[in-house]
Amino acid sequence: MKKLYAVFIAIIVMQLNVAAQAPQNSGRPGAGAGAGTGQRPGGPGGAAMPQIGQIYGKLVDAKTKQGVEYAAVTLLRAKDSTVVTGMLSKGNGDFNLENLPFGAFLMRVNFMGYKTVFKKVTVTPQTMSQDIGNIKLEANATALDEVNITGQRSAFQMSIDKKVFNVDRNLTSAGGTAADVLKSVPSVNVDIDGNVKVRNSSPNIFVDGKPSTLTIDQIPADAIESVELITNPSAKYDAEGMSGIINIVLKKNKKAGYNGMIMAGIGNNDKYNLGGNINVRQGKWNVSANYNFNANRNWGTGVTDRTNFAVPGSLDQNYINQNSDSRQGGMFNFGRFGLDYFLDNRNTISLSQNIVGGSFKNRETLGSVYSDENKDVTMRNNRFTDSKFGFNNYTTTLGFKHLFAEPNKELTADVSMNLSNNDRSGGFVTQPLDLSGNPVGNSFAQSNISDGKTNFYSFQADYVDPVGKTGKFETGIKGTMRYYSSVYDVYNGNNGSSVRIDSLSNDYKYDEQIYAAYANYSNAIKNFGYQVGLRVEQYVYSGEIPSKNMKYEPTKPVPGFFPSVYLSYKLQKEQEVQLNYSRRVNRPNFFQLIPFRDFSDPLNHREGNPDLKPEYTNSLEFSYMKTWKKHNFLGSLYYRNTNNLISTINEPITPGNDTLLTTFVNANKNFSYGAELTMKNEIVTGWSITTNVNLYQTELQVKNAKEDYTNRGFSWLAKINSETKLPANFTFQVTANYQAPTITVPTGGAGGGRGGGGGGGGGFMMIPTSAQGTIKGLSAVDIAVRKDFLKNKAASLTLSLSDVFNTRQFQMDQVSPYFSQDFTRKRESRILKLNFSYRFGKFDATLFKRKNNKSSADGMQMDTGGGF
Repeated sequence: MKKLYAVFIAIIVMQLNVAAQAPQNSGRPGAGAGAGTGQRPGGPGGAAMPQIGQIYGKLVDAKTKQGVEYAAVTLLRAKDSTVVTGMLSKGNGDFNLENLPFGAFLMRVNFMGYKTVFKKVTVTPQTMSQDIGNIKLEANATALDEVNITGQRSAFQMSIDKKVFNVDRNLTSAGGTAADVLKSVPSVNVDIDGNVKVRNSSPNIFVDGKPSTLTIDQIPADAIESVELITNPSAKYDAEGMSGIINIVLKKNKKAGYNGMIMAGIGNNDKYNLGGNINVRQGKWNVSANYNFNANRNWGTGVTDRTNFAVPGSLDQNYINQNSDSRQGGMFNFGRFGLDYFLDNRNTISLSQNIVGGSFKNRETLGSVYSDENKDVTMRNNRFTDSKFGFNNYTTTLGFKHLFAEPNKELTADVSMNLSNNDRSGGFVTQPLDLSGNPVGNSFAQSNISDGKTNFYSFQADYVDPVGKTGKFETGIKGTMRYYSSVYDVYNGNNGSSVRIDSLSNDYKYDEQIYAAYANYSNAIKNFGYQVGLRVEQYVYSGEIPSKNMKYEPTKPVPGFFPSVYLSYKLQKEQEVQLNYSRRVNRPNFFQLIPFRDFSDPLNHREGNPDLKPEYTNSLEFSYMKTWKKHNFLGSLYYRNTNNLISTINEPITPGNDTLLTTFVNANKNFSYGAELTMKNEIVTGWSITTNVNLYQTELQVKNAKEDYTNRGFSWLAKINSETKLPANFTFQVTANYQAPTITVPTGGAGGGRGGGGGGGGGFMMIPTSAQGTIKGLSAVDIAVRKDFLKNKAASLTLSLSDVFNTRQFQMDQVSPYFSQDFTRKRESRILKLNFSYRFGKFDATLFKRKNNKSSADGMQMDTGGGF
């Protein structure tokens, strides 16, 4: 009925427009819908101007991009606004005005619920036939107020090549960090240290599509719009990352008018968060600002039991038992400013600035007990560690986007600069104990100071050109440059005025650059679709240890080629299958390459291997997707084969010594295969469940001069997200996950990124990163409930409880020819939080222009009560 009413109004408007001009046209030659108005050029008796002009185009909804049917398109003469002709748009939004005279005109488009659009056009002998292109009709603010549209995006959207997790619908992460968000994302596993795995391998994590030095604990959840997961990326994306890409998309509000949000939260044991955002869009300008503050305290405990073998396989052995108790606390600020300037409806310039900074403190007590082969205690001591860590991060991005007249043809370019620095200071005091545990003798103190800096620069340009009706050609270039430096000084005593210990101190610099170019071509033949692509990356690397006057350029730059192929076929009844292949790379980092021994941890030394080679992964995936009215299913079979896998080996520095030396080697090969099943079900109206199960087999083979072994195992991961809409505007969510026991497969991250020292080498004993180990099973359940209130649900209260049964902890068993070890660590995980948010502003959708940005913010909830 609403559509019929709108059509009826449109027809009346057209008739009134024509009728209003009738007295001027009546009795004149050529009067009528297709004729000109007034005296024609040339005067009475002059030659009539030909009416052979044509203007055509398409009307689309500015938000949905769908064609607008039955809109009134009227052509007015520019000099006096008299009506020339008009029509109603077709079902797909097309319009075509023919038999037009030469001259200047004003085209008017109006339809109920949309803002009236005026467009100047001129018909000349040189421009007799003109394609106006897509004209976007923008919703009228008054109409929106009356209709009060309150649609919401799904919490989890999945397609056959990408999954998108919308954070604004995730209640359990409110007031937390990106680590809390990723714990709820299907397919993603996050351990208690914030290490992220997808299908039991490390993905490449981006922020807004670009590399970042921020950790997931330094990004507030309230600043995140969505998380994109691509398990087998095409040649368009960076080749780095064994199990695909996780892209954390920050909020970039571009709603018209002004709107925003304020939020605050509190949690048990001194946990606080505060934040807000505001956006103003008027005319050609869009300005946004975002600020978040996060402070928390937490605790941690750990137990390690290690058996050292004097000779591999012998009974001559000794034992070490360690117990750790720690307290951590800190805060960080996250600020973001964004500016968009719309040059016209096809060109946009964007500028954004992120500023992040924080400081953290850690205090830890580590008790160590040493026993002989008879398990008689031979030595005891306590180590007290006190450390501080501070960081600052600045990211500036300048972007440009141009839309061509041809639909879906576009050019984008951006440059980005990320500057970060961190500083650490602290030390430890080791107090010897007698065999009964009482202090004895003099304590030993050691302090440390470190400073690290990273400058990250990148540039990127992408071009998309449609080919025919279904084809598309994509190409682009990208460059990333990273410059890193660190100084780590260790002193005897409790401050930096003592004598520097050269054997424990270090400094280093390294530069790495990656230059890439790619091309993709895709097309479809009826129900069959295909895409082929090739990415070429040039990796340039150099490093040095200034204090040793040592410089390293261990590898000669060689271009790497990374092809990708996607094949898809659409079946009947909303079904689709896809087969895809890609090649990826994981390059050794500076810490793994330099042949310099790091003594900063007295029980675990580390030394790089300049002969390390990059590891290359061939990834093959077959997917099937089926869509029902209220259900979606996505099943994938995948196989991943990695050659030259970067692994570690651990051995005593001398036979019978308790101190281990960790070095890096290329394993012969590693392969894994599995099946991932994801199901979205709307059980009943208001209750939806997303279930994700990943079953996989992993095998690692290591064969070198020192070790020869195979480690294999089967494991699985299950995750369930449930959301229930309850009466009185309540929403209840449950997230449950279980990770079954799995073998350890280190991939390139060992030893890499501590910026010169982890606070003095006096913390909990480092876990040797050998491949011979098993991580025990882990499970957790998180719950949350939200109450929306006030007009248009502008205010919300969210109460959440993480790890309801307090089961989230890390346990690992390791075995090697030189030692065996059982390790358990627990951090505070059962946390009760209460968060409040309030949305405000005026949502004036009539101010929308053509969408010239990559943000998905325009697809957000339309609600006259507020912002995000």
